[in-house]
Amino acid sequence: MNILLAIGAFILVFIVLMKFAPSLFKNDKLSNTSRPPAETKPSHTVPNDKLVVVGKITYEDIRKAVTNFCNMYNQDDWAVLPRLIKTADDKFVVTFPYDIDFEMLCFFINYMAYPEGLDISPEVIGYTTANPNDNWITPQAANKKVMLFLPENDTWDDFVLMTTEDNIGYKLGFALGHQKQLLAIPEKTFIAPKQDITGLASMTGEDIS
Repeated sequence: MNILLAIGAFILVFIVLMKFAPSLFKNDKLSNTSRPPAETKPSHTVPNDKLVVVGKITYEDIRKAVTNFCNMYNQDDWAVLPRLIKTADDKFVVTFPYDIDFEMLCFFINYMAYPEGLDISPEVIGYTTANPNDNWITPQAANKKVMLFLPENDTWDDFVLMTTEDNIGYKLGFALGHQKQLLAIPEKTFIAPKQDITGLASMTGEDIS
C-alpha cells in the first residue's frame, strides 16, 4: 500500500510541475543563440541536391522549428545552414546551400516532423543522392537518389525511413545498434520531388543560422 501511495504522490507532483513549471522540462538548447565566430561561417556554396519538403505548416511555425534546430546544433560549429523557401501557402522547401552531413539531414527531418514546443504534425519528406561515404549508407543504396521520411504511425522514435529510387527500403535508427535495417518492403515507394534543386536556386528564400 505504501508503494502505491508513493507512486501516486510522484505522479501528482509530476503533473503539478508540468502545469506550473513547464520550463523545467524544456530543452534549453532551443533558445540558445550562441554561435561560433562569424568569420568561421561558410561563405561559399557547395553544390548538392539535399532538400526537405514540409507541408501543412505556417511560415511562423516552420521558421521557429528551423531556428530551434539551428540553436541546438550551431553552438559549437556551423553544422546546419538551411534556406527556407515558400512554395505555397502551407508548403515550404528547405535547402542547404552550404551542404549538410547526411546524418544531420536525417536528424533535421526527424525534428521537423516533431518540432519541440509546437503542437503541430506537418508532412515532412527529404531527398538527396546517397554518397557511399555517408553514415548508414550501404553499397546497395550508394549513389542512388533516396527519399527520407517518417511513418504515419510513428511514436516519436529516433529514426527515419529511407526508400531508394529503385524502391529498396531501410530504417535508419539513431540509437547504437539500430543504425540501418533493411526492410522486406519499403514503407513508401519512391516519388521524385516536384521541385528540383536547380529550379529552387532561382527562388527567393530566407537563410537561417
